[in-house]
Amino acid sequence: MKKIATLVGSAALLAAAFVPAIAATNECVNSTTGPFSNNTCTIKNTDVITVNNVNDAQIKNYVTSNSNTGYNEASLNTLGGTIKTGDATNNTTVSSVANINTTNITSALGAASNRGENSITGPYSNNSAWIENEQRINLYNSNTATVKNNVDADSNTGYNKANTNTGPASVDTGDAWLGLLVNTHVNDNYNDIRGSAGGTGTNVAENLTTGPFSNNDVAIYNRFLANVTNVNDLQVKNYVDAGANTGYNEAKTNTLGGDIFTGDAAAGVGVNTEGNINTTRIAMALGGFNNYGSNSVTGPDGSGKDPSVWIENTREVTVDNWNNKCESHNADRIDKPLWSRWFGRDGGSDNLSEDHEGECNPDNLGVLNNVDSYSDTGYNLSNTNTGGGSVEAGFAELLQQVLVHMNDTLTEILP
Repeated sequence: MKKIATLVGSAALLAAAFVPAIAATNECVNSTTGPFSNNTCTIKNTDVITVNNVNDAQIKNYVTSNSNTGYNEASLNTLGGTIKTGDATNNTTVSSVANINTTNITSALGAASNRGENSITGPYSNNSAWIENEQRINLYNSNTATVKNNVDADSNTGYNKANTNTGPASVDTGDAWLGLLVNTHVNDNYNDIRGSAGGTGTNVAENLTTGPFSNNDVAIYNRFLANVTNVNDLQVKNYVDAGANTGYNEAKTNTLGGDIFTGDAAAGVGVNTEGNINTTRIAMALGGFNNYGSNSVTGPDGSGKDPSVWIENTREVTVDNWNNKCESHNADRIDKPLWSRWFGRDGGSDNLSEDHEGECNPDNLGVLNNVDSYSDTGYNLSNTNTGGGSVEAGFAELLQQVLVHMNDTLTEILP
């Protein structure tokens, strides 16, 4: 019995994780200031994160995998010919994984608490307490992938001959087993953005016990801006020829007869293609747990301007997913028609009309599967024998699965 196990793999994986360090508390205080003073308390937390994942994958797999105990001959013998083969088992896996981006961003911007205060200020003073938390995230994934699999896998115990013998002839083949998996997984983006854009605790800004004729302003701004762009272009071509065979045997033209007994043949073939998968999750507790702004115990007769308190929470999220629209960074490299024949044992094309078009065309993007699978115990000949002739074939079983999972987008934005 012969066994062949083959594994061919290609991988390009990128992972990025960002966990910014934060302070426990931010605090600014102007306390007990003189008359005619200008008092400004400002806390500003800014977090800018830019992630660019740009990938280009070109994969070509030319695989020939054979397990064979057949192609035997016992002919032209005076006392007969006998052929008995062992089993043949072939397990082949061709796996290509490329352009996988995983980005995790966790940020509690603005610390656990922010406090800005102007207290006990003098007359005719100008008092301003300002807290600003801003987080800007720009995430860009661009993937260009071409994958070409040309796979020929066989498991064989047949094609045996025991012909033209004076004595009896017999052919008894073993079983043939084939397991083939061609797996392609490309252009997969996972983006996870979590945190709090205004701190995980409390934002407090206040003017407390200010003098007469003072101007008092309080402002709290929490801003979260996220721009996520996933751009994927792929072209995958799978040409697969797979079979398990115990048949095509001959025991003919023998004087004392010819018998053929074939083993069983079973083939399991799977061709699985996954690509252009975008998963984006954004969970941002905008503004922290509490925002508190006040002008408390202010003096009389301000200079014509009423005390003001301003609290603003802004969240802007943009998610763009472009799949097979010729928008990736190197899309013009994919300029051959999807349906053209590209394969050949020398690695070249056998179609002279396969010319480059010069630019990407969305009609040329996608997945092409050309799969030919068989399991066979037949095509046996026991003819023209003087004695009897018999053929007994084993069972033939085939399980084939061709799956395509493409252009799958999940976007989840939580408060």
